[in-house]
Amino acid sequence: MEKHALLVYAKEDIEKNRWFIDRLTSLFKERGVDLLLKTPEDFREVAEPAFVINRSRDYLVSVYFEEKGIRSFNNSGTVRIGNDKFEEYRLFKELDLPVMETVCGDTPIDGIPFSFPVIVKERAGHGGSGVFKAEDPEELSQILEGKAPSGFIIQEMCDEPGIDVRLYILGGKIVSAIKRTSEEDFRSNFSLGGSAEATEADEDMEAFARAVCGALAPDYIGLDLIRHRGGWTVNEIEDAAGARMLYANTDIDIALGFVCLICEKTFQNAENGIE
Repeated sequence: MEKHALLVYAKEDIEKNRWFIDRLTSLFKERGVDLLLKTPEDFREVAEPAFVINRSRDYLVSVYFEEKGIRSFNNSGTVRIGNDKFEEYRLFKELDLPVMETVCGDTPIDGIPFSFPVIVKERAGHGGSGVFKAEDPEELSQILEGKAPSGFIIQEMCDEPGIDVRLYILGGKIVSAIKRTSEEDFRSNFSLGGSAEATEADEDMEAFARAVCGALAPDYIGLDLIRHRGGWTVNEIEDAAGARMLYANTDIDIALGFVCLICEKTFQNAENGIE
């Protein structure tokens, strides 16, 4: 009998992720698993899935299934922390990783322990959205008056803006590193027009990945690093990491690797995925 499982996306993210959704669905179909696409509003309609792939950024979806003994990819802790930039900062500090100094958005301006310009981020922002640069206290106040249901963080600005590396991490291992650069924006996101190329992960990057994976036990995430004071500094975790850069710059099929990982963890069998 064909097994069924769930893939959960926020409604507004489905169309822009259609290729990845279709790729996962096809790969699971080949393995006898019917992958049903749902949103956080209707996922409860499906009874007893074999597993759930939660790419909705809503950690309560993962909690719901974990309480029923059903495996969630990623787990609820990864989804929760990976979609809250202040919680990410706290985790990096706890792990003694290099990170830009950060305070909550409600910190009085005269209490900010670093100088302008500063970076302001929506705590639940992703893909470069909800990220701003404030040159002075007046501009900072204007940004903080905007709407952000999750609130903001204020962050020290790195000294080499427009450069970062995304580590693609699957099953606790780095499968690729993609360097992103932008000549025109302090944000280097590929989705915002930055350029991207494959690079080699160095020893520091490997150590950062081990530390984060040791704390969260994620299945598939991105870990973004930025340049500061001549070295790499951890910046953000991407729980529902996009794969466009990876497919554009490498021969790695991350969807296949993810499917094999899920099958191995769920059914104790899998075909070879990423070497």
